[in-house]
This record gives sequence, C-alpha cells and structure tokens, in this order.
Amino acid sequence: MRDVVIFGMGQVAEVIHHYLTEEGGRNVVAFTVDAAYRTADQVFGVPVVDFENVEQRFPPATHDMFVAISFKGVNKLREAKVAEAEAKGYPLTSHVSPRASVWSKLVVNPNTIIMENNVIQPFVTIGRNVIMWSGNHIGHHTRIGDNCFIASQAVISGNCEIGAGTFIGVNATLRDNITIGARNVIGAAALILKSSTDNAVFIGPATEPARVTSDRLRSI
Repeated sequence: MRDVVIFGMGQVAEVIHHYLTEEGGRNVVAFTVDAAYRTADQVFGVPVVDFENVEQRFPPATHDMFVAISFKGVNKLREAKVAEAEAKGYPLTSHVSPRASVWSKLVVNPNTIIMENNVIQPFVTIGRNVIMWSGNHIGHHTRIGDNCFIASQAVISGNCEIGAGTFIGVNATLRDNITIGARNVIGAAALILKSSTDNAVFIGPATEPARVTSDRLRSI
C-alpha cells in the first residue's frame, strides 16, 4: 500500500490518522495544511508541511492523500480541498472499518471513511468525500450524495435520498422514502418526516435544565 499524507492537523485529522494506521495498516508519513494555518512542525512524530508545496516532498506519484476536514461551511471547505488535492495529482484514499457492517457490493469512493458500528444495508450507495462517524444506521436502497458528513447514531431509513453536502447530526432520525435537498443541516435529535428543499436547516429539540439544582435532589 502507498504511504499517506493527511490534510489537516486538528482533531478530525488526528482521528483519521488513528483509523488509517490502527485499522487500515497505512503508513501516514506527513500532515499538511495551508501555510497560514500551520501551527506546529510535527504531529504524532511526523512532519507537518505546507500544502502549497507538499508535492515537492511527498509527490503524488508515490503518495495518497486523505482530506480530514469536518463539516465547516456545510462541507464546502472539505469539498474545495479535495478538488485542490486532486488538481495536484493526488489519489484520494478511503477506509471502511472492519467493525462496520457493510453490504458486500458497496462501492467506496475517494476520500470516504466509514467508522465502526455503522450498519449499511443492501443496495445503499454512498458518494465521494463522505465522512460517516461511528454507529449510524443506513437503510436499504438509500443514496447518500457527495461531500456529506453524518455524525454518530443517526438513523436514515430505507430508500432515502440525501443531497450533496448535507450534514446530519447525532441521533437524527429520517423516515423512509424521503428526499433531502442539497446542503441541508439536520441538527442533533431532529426528526425528519418529509422531503426538504436545498439549504434547509432543521434544529432538533433541546432539553431545558430543571428549576431544581442537583444539590437539592432528594434521590438520584
């Protein structure tokens, strides 16, 4: 397997490094970020280099890249950096955790990671540049577009269409047979029962603190 360069040096990049090295057996030889955002010379003992000239030290002819950016700008920042990495000639790697339950014919596209305990049922399709955090359920025949980010414990029921660039928060639930527009933001614990337009925002219910404080509870 080819050596890997990770774009990013924050928490997401550190997590991606763990999955690629510990589960995937990959050799991560460098991190890279835009020069204006480089705050250290090393992460985990490997160099951090400026993205502007990364190909001079770690050429795309012999290295893969993974763009490890979160959902900033409703995934637009990660999408743009993927395009820049490919313009430099880098093949983009992917990873599926061996602890995920994934149907055998799933096509894993570039710059996609599927973490542990995801359940991906038969006939699901997943686009490129998709980050799926741990513990989601993706129902049969669902189609997830490019550049999405799905946080943990989301339930996407069967035969859903998830538009490109969409963010789905923790514990969100989507009923079956609906279409979610492009670049939707579906907040934590939101319940989606019908289709949406592009750029829609859904804010899940928040639990308000009780009037009584914990030191006044008689039992717990």
